[in-house]
Amino acid sequence: MSATRSPDAAIARRAFRQVRVSTAVVAVGFGAMVASTAVAYASSYPTDASRRALAVLAGRDTGLRVLLGTTSGVGSVGGYTVYKVFVTLTTIGAIWGLLLATRLLRGEEDLGRWQLVLVGGTRPARATWATLLALTGAVVVVFVVATALTLVAGSRPGIGFGIGESALYGLSLAVAPAVFVGVGALTSQLGRIRRQATGLGMSVFAVALVLRMVADSGPGLRWVAWLTPFGWVELMQPFTDNNAWPLLPALVAVIALFAGAAALSARRDAGAGVFASSGVSSPRPFGLGSPMGLAARMELPTLTGWCVGAGAAGLGLGIIAKVTTAEVPASVSDTLQRFGVRGSYSVQYFGVGFLLVAMLVALIPASQLGAAADEELSGRLVHLLVRPVRRSVWLGGRLALAAAAIVGASLLASIAAWLGATSQGVRLDLGSMLAAGANVIPTALIALGVGSVVLVVAPRAAAATVYVLIIGSTFVDLLSALVPRLDLLDRLSLFHYLALAPAQDPNPVALTVMTVAGVGLCGLALVLVKRPAS
Repeated sequence: MSATRSPDAAIARRAFRQVRVSTAVVAVGFGAMVASTAVAYASSYPTDASRRALAVLAGRDTGLRVLLGTTSGVGSVGGYTVYKVFVTLTTIGAIWGLLLATRLLRGEEDLGRWQLVLVGGTRPARATWATLLALTGAVVVVFVVATALTLVAGSRPGIGFGIGESALYGLSLAVAPAVFVGVGALTSQLGRIRRQATGLGMSVFAVALVLRMVADSGPGLRWVAWLTPFGWVELMQPFTDNNAWPLLPALVAVIALFAGAAALSARRDAGAGVFASSGVSSPRPFGLGSPMGLAARMELPTLTGWCVGAGAAGLGLGIIAKVTTAEVPASVSDTLQRFGVRGSYSVQYFGVGFLLVAMLVALIPASQLGAAADEELSGRLVHLLVRPVRRSVWLGGRLALAAAAIVGASLLASIAAWLGATSQGVRLDLGSMLAAGANVIPTALIALGVGSVVLVVAPRAAAATVYVLIIGSTFVDLLSALVPRLDLLDRLSLFHYLALAPAQDPNPVALTVMTVAGVGLCGLALVLVKRPAS
């Protein structure tokens, strides 16, 4: 049998097709964030004096180093870019890699599809290696796209990223996803169900994150960075030290995790896990009385994670706000004015910073609509619809749950931002910050409405549509603000119609129109979903 027709090759191709959408989103998102950060820094701090002042201010704060990583390179374009996106991209990359692995390995096994794969002329270890090969290909795509967009940004005057250092940076961005694909593959063999496997993987993630924070808490503890994947990424220091040695432990870890997962898969029965679990558990009736309650029962951990993530983002914005107490360079003021913000430097900073919160909250519908689509496409929805449950009731419960998560995450982010700023001596009005949090809700509701209509028409495309809408809008909004000649492009962004509160007063009319539009699109989806199933 030829290699192109072998079962293992077919498994790898199918696995890559399953993750290609999220891979494209992560790859473009990583590259766009790196490029926009580099361009923004070069235009905001064009002189050596302004960059030295920023480096001195950031270097004084141990809390910043513990939360966001080393600040030693913030005096250069490349060093600042690495520092600014370090925590965000390594966290997203690690969780993305972990969830992909548990989904394609333990998740497929939970659904019974893995067992069907194994009767097709392959072995568990070979099928596991084929799946991991596909996931490695996804990480390679992230590396290539992120490196390419970094080089594009580096070609601009005042930035000047080289090919070698850009490639090293791309490799650093691939370390966390690659290692946690291995972690997810290993925990998929240990846990009996996907939820257990993901929980074990997230425990490893938490330990790795804490070790990195310990390593940044003082010079005497820097050696701890060699014990964690996040430390390996930080030690590479692209664009400044350009240290490639941390790639060695990363490569060893990936190979060991992959090999361990494949070996364990060959030594256990399909559907079982290395860790035994009790076959008897106490009844948990929560959520079993209605379709919405069932959705809440299943999605509560995911929604809690989104809310915690939004709160962490707000807290990070608040803690970093300490830099706004320094003298404001004229170039920074010019950049902020392009966004149309006003007030003190701190207020202007939060006005622009809440764009990040708006983007994060607006991505919540993608998660929930993806879960709803999976429920329908996997056939689980049929078990509800054979009872006296209408499709509109099922979808309405899902949409209401997503809307509640949007409101909760928005307000939690604003409170966390206020607490973070207050802890750093930056005084802000709590009411204004709550208004800024509420201001991002209508944008997310529109994303929810658009995605819900797509869910009814083409379920597989629902989550991807929201991702494209939000990430594309963010990129367009940042690009048009930084490049004046592209200001007309901003009208294509969903965030163009969002006031940058608290640096701008929210427009009640615009907020009302956007809220009505979002709710109206959700209503349209509920009407369309009543059509007879084909």
